[in-house]
Amino acid sequence: MVNIDSECQAKYLERVSDRWMSASNRVMVFIDGSNIFWGLKNYRNTREKTFFIDYSKLVSLVAGPRQVRGSHYYASQPAIPSEGQVKFMDALRQSGISVISKTLKMRRDSSGGTPRAVEKGVDVALVTDLLSFAWEEAYDDAVLVSGDADYTEAVKKVKGKGRMVDVVAWRESLSRELKLVASKVVYIDDIIDKIRLVESTNSPSAASPASKAVVRQ
Repeated sequence: MVNIDSECQAKYLERVSDRWMSASNRVMVFIDGSNIFWGLKNYRNTREKTFFIDYSKLVSLVAGPRQVRGSHYYASQPAIPSEGQVKFMDALRQSGISVISKTLKMRRDSSGGTPRAVEKGVDVALVTDLLSFAWEEAYDDAVLVSGDADYTEAVKKVKGKGRMVDVVAWRESLSRELKLVASKVVYIDDIIDKIRLVESTNSPSAASPASKAVVRQ
C-alpha cells in the first residue's frame, strides 16, 4: 500500500528543491536583526568569541541562484545611537541592504524601578513588508532570517499566496511553530564558515571602518 502522505511530502520537497534552484525566481531577504544578534551573542559566548557575520555573504548564500530583488535589515537603536551603530547601519546601506530602524522605547516595570529599553515596532515592520511585497507580487520566494514564532501566521499567509518562504535561523532559537510552516530551513550554525567575515590587510576595503561594519555584528 502506498503511503499517500509520504508520497505527497516527497513531491512537495522535490518541488521546493526545483524551485529553489530556479535562477528565474525573484527572491527577497528579510533579516530580523535583533533575533540574529542574540543568537550570535550566544554563539560567541559558547563557541567562538571572535566570530562576525558578513551580511553580504549571508544574503548571497541564502538567495542561491535566484534573482535578489531586495534585502532588508530590521533593527532598533537608541534615540542617540553610538558611533559604531551608525557606521554599521550606514555600511549595510552601502552594501545594498535596506535598513529599517525603530527607536528603542524606555519603559518602567510595574514596580516603578529603573527604566529599561524596549524594542517596539520592529517585528511589525518586517511582517508588514513581508506581506505587502507578497501581495504586490514583488517576489516569488522570501527568505526570513529569524527564528521568532511571532512570524508564523505571516509566513502562512504568504505561502497561501503561492510563495515559498525559507527560514534561516540559529538552531537553538528556531521556534517549533516557525519551523513547521517554513518551506525550507537553513541553520546558521551549519553555514558559519560560509558567512564568516574574513578581513584581509591587502584589501582596500579592510581599512575602512564603515566597510568592516557592513559585515560585522
